[in-house]
Amino acid sequence: MTLAVIFDSIGFGEWFVLLAVILVVVGPKRLPSAARTVGQYYSKFRRAAENFKRQLLDMDTEFTKAVQEVEKQPEDAFTVGSANAEPATASDDTGGTVPVEPPATGMPPVEGA
Repeated sequence: MTLAVIFDSIGFGEWFVLLAVILVVVGPKRLPSAARTVGQYYSKFRRAAENFKRQLLDMDTEFTKAVQEVEKQPEDAFTVGSANAEPATASDDTGGTVPVEPPATGMPPVEGA
């Protein structure tokens, strides 16, 4: 949303009434400092919005790169383990090794694996 949209939707008479109300509420002595403060907050808001937009675009770029990388090598993307892999082992208290079972996934085993 730009200021042009706001300026186009409000007529001259409405601006005059709005400025008169602001002048009565804020007062003529504090009006310059109040306008400066509003401008500073508006500037901070715009910078934060641009930073947020830039972060979203960066995330989109990273996601697109990851998708392209997966599309290049689809067979590697879904390979969980190889058939020639040795079973995992862990050390027991006596210094020997014991086989480690993979965690249960609750899914039936895949045929041909």
